[in-house]
Amino acid sequence: MGRRGVILVIIVFLGITCKENNHHKKEIELENAITKNFGSFITNAWNHKNMDSLRSITVENYSRRLNGIMVAENHNELEANMNIYFNGFPDLKVSIKKTIIKDNHLYTSWTFKGTNTGTFGESAATGKRIAVNGFSEVTFNDEGKLVKEDIYYNELSLLQQMGYSLVPPIVE
Repeated sequence: MGRRGVILVIIVFLGITCKENNHHKKEIELENAITKNFGSFITNAWNHKNMDSLRSITVENYSRRLNGIMVAENHNELEANMNIYFNGFPDLKVSIKKTIIKDNHLYTSWTFKGTNTGTFGESAATGKRIAVNGFSEVTFNDEGKLVKEDIYYNELSLLQQMGYSLVPPIVE
């Protein structure tokens, strides 16, 4: 291989290295945006009940599924869904236990704690303190905004902690 061949190999190598570094830099920037926006979602929107913060960190057609059931498909529905929890548990706090980010997805386990001193959906206040563990998968767009959230938690456990019990069916 002559001198020109060596120079060509070096140029190709440097070009590939630059592309890899640029791609890696974009991945880091996206992960930082995801971390920042998810942190704001939990701290500002959930724990401080600042609904105005939602519009800057979520897309307009944000969707939320709760145990497989669609509960929100836009900002207004998201706010309405969150207000059900704020009304039922005015002192609610969400704490994050573990978070993993992979590409445009964030996977997290969390705990939701609060006292049921207000109407929760159609259920009257019970005054009971609850602590519910759950898991969420959150999808982000390429700008780091929240696009979709799938939430899973044990609703029966929540209702039992509120003082409700499961009545066995009548079998004939």
